[in-house]
Amino acid sequence: MHRLPTKSVVHRLRVAALLLLSIYLLAPATAAVMFHSIMDRDMELTWFGVGLIALTLLVMILQWLVSQRTNCPLCMTPVLATRKCEKHRNARTFLGSHRLRVAFGILCINRFRCPFCGEPTILEVRASRRH
Repeated sequence: MHRLPTKSVVHRLRVAALLLLSIYLLAPATAAVMFHSIMDRDMELTWFGVGLIALTLLVMILQWLVSQRTNCPLCMTPVLATRKCEKHRNARTFLGSHRLRVAFGILCINRFRCPFCGEPTILEVRASRRH
């Protein structure tokens, strides 16, 4: 099982996973609010929906920026970024998404399996080799 080089990498992985999960929650909520506000012709709710759209876009941009540096310690491929690379033959998905499975692994069980090389990684910092 691989470990990560620094605490900042662990922190970056957790932040990127949290941002990815928030996108999966914000997008349907925004669509529901906008649909409801249009059906009821409620301008106050419409402006709230527009604010949610702006927030969703901001979170998407932040997630894109942070996820570019969430590399697997073995293959060095960003595990939470959108890549069209070939996945490992045994890579599993959650709700049809490899990234969502990695994000849940990071936040819930404190480890993940890279969808590109298939190697497990635990969210711990490597022991120093200095004696």
